[in-house]
Amino acid sequence: MMKFSEGLFCKWRHVTVGLMILLSSLLLSLPASAHVVLVDRGEPAAVIVLPEEPAEPEQQAAEELVEHIRLMSGARLPVTAAGEVLEGLLPIFIGAAADDALENLIREQGDDSWSFALIVEADGIQLRGLSPEGTRTAAYELLEQLGVRWFMPGEIGREIPETQTLTLAIQRTVQSPSFQLRFPIGGRNQPHLETWSRRARLGGVGRRAGGHGIAPIQGRARAYFESNPEFFALIGGERRRRQLCLTNPELIEVVVAHYRDVLRRDPETGLAGRTGVPPILHMGPNDGGGYCECTDCTALDPPRTTPLATPGTSMTDRYVWFFNRLLEGLDDEFPDARVAFYVYARHLLPPLNQPMDPKRYAVSITPIHACRLHGPNNPVCPESNVFTWLYEAWEPYAGERWDQGYFYNLACPGFPFSTVHRLREEIPLGKRLGTAGWAPGGGPPSAWASHNPSYYVMSRLMWDHTADVDAILDDFSRNYYGPAAEPMAEYHTLMDAAIRDADHHTGSSWDMPHIYPSAVRESARRHIAQAETLAAASDHERFAVRVAITRGSLDFLDAYCDIIDRRNRHDFIAEKEAFDRLWAIRNMLVEDYEFPMLVGWHSETFIRAFISGITEANVARVTDGNELIAPFRHEWQFQTDPENWGRYIGLHKPDSEGGNWRTIRTDTSWSNQGLRYYFGQAWYRQTVDVPAEIEGRRIMIGFSGVDRTAEVWVNGHWVGANHDGVEFDLDAHGSAFVPFAFDVTDAIRPGEPNTVTVRTYRTGTSELGTGGIIGPVMFYAAAAIFGDDSKVDKGKD
Repeated sequence: MMKFSEGLFCKWRHVTVGLMILLSSLLLSLPASAHVVLVDRGEPAAVIVLPEEPAEPEQQAAEELVEHIRLMSGARLPVTAAGEVLEGLLPIFIGAAADDALENLIREQGDDSWSFALIVEADGIQLRGLSPEGTRTAAYELLEQLGVRWFMPGEIGREIPETQTLTLAIQRTVQSPSFQLRFPIGGRNQPHLETWSRRARLGGVGRRAGGHGIAPIQGRARAYFESNPEFFALIGGERRRRQLCLTNPELIEVVVAHYRDVLRRDPETGLAGRTGVPPILHMGPNDGGGYCECTDCTALDPPRTTPLATPGTSMTDRYVWFFNRLLEGLDDEFPDARVAFYVYARHLLPPLNQPMDPKRYAVSITPIHACRLHGPNNPVCPESNVFTWLYEAWEPYAGERWDQGYFYNLACPGFPFSTVHRLREEIPLGKRLGTAGWAPGGGPPSAWASHNPSYYVMSRLMWDHTADVDAILDDFSRNYYGPAAEPMAEYHTLMDAAIRDADHHTGSSWDMPHIYPSAVRESARRHIAQAETLAAASDHERFAVRVAITRGSLDFLDAYCDIIDRRNRHDFIAEKEAFDRLWAIRNMLVEDYEFPMLVGWHSETFIRAFISGITEANVARVTDGNELIAPFRHEWQFQTDPENWGRYIGLHKPDSEGGNWRTIRTDTSWSNQGLRYYFGQAWYRQTVDVPAEIEGRRIMIGFSGVDRTAEVWVNGHWVGANHDGVEFDLDAHGSAFVPFAFDVTDAIRPGEPNTVTVRTYRTGTSELGTGGIIGPVMFYAAAAIFGDDSKVDKGKD
């Protein structure tokens, strides 16, 4: 792949497929009153007028206009202060230098602070917002009308037409965003993302409602645990720091005193730029479990469990009870203060018994355990109604509802993942359901090679939920890929449809080979090959580089699918070769492009968590003197055991032939086999022939991984468990997706059929819809010196 050179892209500018040349010609052919001239044959015809003391966003508006117009035409527009307009040049009034009466016109459209007016008249241009940020957005609207695009962060994502004459149509454009918060991203350590975010009109005012943890305990838990252990959850008779004991009266006093002090110091706390609304206190449970089991806390819990998430009683009531006590404690001084929390995990449902005054609450809808692949109203998805259901369910309880859904594939290294089909449904539906704004969970956007044009479509819809998605996609293809637009549009349509229509819903990367079978990937390669030919014929290298970036995403996917295919064929040497290819592609996408992040932010973490450990174990079991003896079939006998009766009735015994055994496959997920929502115990059984020649050798049984705990019998002999403890512990937490092995030398019968029984226990959500045995199982002969690649148990009856 070609290495990106920022200087090269600054040097070469092109009017993509002649669009802007045509547009400029059309405008120049119009009557003089139909347009104004900003640059005339390479010379400035306009001057930027700033207020005497411009706000930072107003200064940025001027700088962006100067920079982009210079890159388009070679002309540098002069900048002056109000009252110093240069004769003979068209004034472009910025912010407070523009007519303040325009604010009345803007408010007819909307009163969001980012609303703006772009007024173009024969004697001047005015860019005015209801805030400096609105004025800056008006400048971006002007530049977009001139043909500038920002498809992703960095120079590689910026498209600037080249023409020596720039004209702008006479107009009175007024815009107001559909949502007050639009996925703000960036920060001190992410300048490229921050720049792209504001150019894409993301940002706004406010912040997502809620958080993990409750101040002042949050961040000081260790110190408080030493001084006040009674503030923390009672679990198994011991105090633990994971969560709080919400009914402790002294804890309530400490939290009330803290927030009273916070509000005294900052009466607008938690508003993040919003004005005219009551303050918000953002809080919630810590992420994960560990809830208090004391009598007072559990007495608040309703008799119902939380759907989708790890089974367990809904925690919403006990937290709302606590929040109500906090608000009551503040009422004498701050009667309008509000609490905000996540609608998430074990607090997904509204309270059953505790009252909530909607004027005092805001929530962020955060359905982390719902399918991330499909959008609302998609008939292939079992959770297609979750989005609407949660908004409607929480409407009577929370006056503001924000969205913190997941617009990327959580726990995936960054394989192709188009959400265009979902965005075109979900964002307009969110508007109809009354969402206040969007702050998708999981951190800033990454994996741009795999996720665009989804991020671009997202930014356009968050500004205007009525935008024409097909027109946005057409604009993206024509301007981003240039001469390769047509085959690349077909590629993105193919990949989006593959996810949209796939009746697969497992989290992470488990379903990628099913979503993108070889026929789909081959068609995708043909589209990209055609695009590569067209882009290579262009005089401008950036189009070829952009195609190559997308090709890298497809190659990344191909390598992963090859890993899974070779693994399931028990061809572990070839699996390792495919993994090495995947790792090289990942490194290339990271190292050859300084920015943007073309793979996932945590790609290395997820590769190691879900892929590399299994590959390394598989290879170790067939190399350095180790030998594969008998691979297990992917089809096992199977039955669930929700009441933990299996061991008592002897399901682990090899002669247990009757019962409710059915078949299940281990080369796909539980979600794909009707067990998406099952948490609990299950039994697997398979009989495997073992050759007589292994007599006298040390024999191991190796597992690629289990979600989550497992214990294993061979011919009725217990040989080990992948968790601490000798007996099967229902509270044990083995590590899902981590390979393990047991010594079965004393239990195996060479030259005979051998029955293997496995009891698994899916204790929680390791990833959406996984469960039980994950991947290949095998008997293998260990070398005289066996590497400690996994836990080994000698076993017992």
